[in-house]
Amino acid sequence: MLKNRTVLVGDVLDKLRELPSTSIDVILTSPPYWGFRDYGVEGQWGLEPDFRDYLKKMRSFMDECKRVLKDTGTCWINLGDSYSTGDDLIAKTRMGIPERFYIQCIDDGWIARNHIPWVKSNAMPTSVKDRFQNKWESIFFFAKSRKYYFDLDAVRETPIGGHYEDFNRRIRDAKKLRQMGLDGAMIHATASDEEIGNYQPNGKAHFGTGGDIKTHMEESSYKKHKDKPSNPVSLSDRTAHARLDEGKEHESCLTNPKGKNPGDVFNITTNSFVEAHFATFPLELPIKIIKCSCPPDGIVLDPFFGAGTTGVAAEKLGRNWIGIEIKPEYVDNVILKRLDKHKNMRMVEF
Repeated sequence: MLKNRTVLVGDVLDKLRELPSTSIDVILTSPPYWGFRDYGVEGQWGLEPDFRDYLKKMRSFMDECKRVLKDTGTCWINLGDSYSTGDDLIAKTRMGIPERFYIQCIDDGWIARNHIPWVKSNAMPTSVKDRFQNKWESIFFFAKSRKYYFDLDAVRETPIGGHYEDFNRRIRDAKKLRQMGLDGAMIHATASDEEIGNYQPNGKAHFGTGGDIKTHMEESSYKKHKDKPSNPVSLSDRTAHARLDEGKEHESCLTNPKGKNPGDVFNITTNSFVEAHFATFPLELPIKIIKCSCPPDGIVLDPFFGAGTTGVAAEKLGRNWIGIEIKPEYVDNVILKRLDKHKNMRMVEF
């Protein structure tokens, strides 16, 4: 029986096969990118002669990930790309390995929830002169089943302040409804002529703040239609009703006291870690993902453990974790030094 703060040392597929089925809550990892770096260890991934061989191994890897995940579990994969040197593809071509991997996973039955750009404002400069510098990488968010654990409240962004969101939304809705040629009552369900006339680009009205303006929904034909389903309603009106319902749901998200949905772009700067001698996750990245995807008593698995950043993040959040690492010296010289609670770990050797 494995402890829940453990590093398994060996080949990633071999060690994944040792884990019980449906035992892991979250898989969060960054596999070696194809053709990118030689880690100096036999059996390492990313040095396959053909990128198609790499993708085949990644398919086997994802099959094992799906097996060990709980039905409510999720999988988060950070993957970068490479440029062709002129073998099967024309030289200098961006190979699209993340996209190929993403489509492969969808074809294999994974539920793709987000393709998240991880934007690095402090990306290392390059000498390339005939294309734009790469400043982002892909993070793929997959679910095993349609119903899975996800705590959005844990990662909401704190409201900046102000009371103009509701007013701005109603102005935008009113303009859209007018473009659809709907009646005046429907328009006034979102904003009045006076409100629209006094609307300013900065989101304020001449006669007061947006927070003081009340909706006219109670007096609208929309409410009458909802209360009396037998009344004939045109197709365009029904479409507008649906959009207004969707807008109400969106409004509830905007006004949530815990903050707003942070969106599907992660702006997280990279961090250097001298002891690792290779690129590592910035700690903020796994912390954000674990917060929303792992229940308090859950287990996080990082099959390409590297410097152990995922384990450090899990420790900080009080979650259990398991790492898999092919290179024993990383465990001895890097991971154990980073984890304050390394005494709780049990080493499982080859």
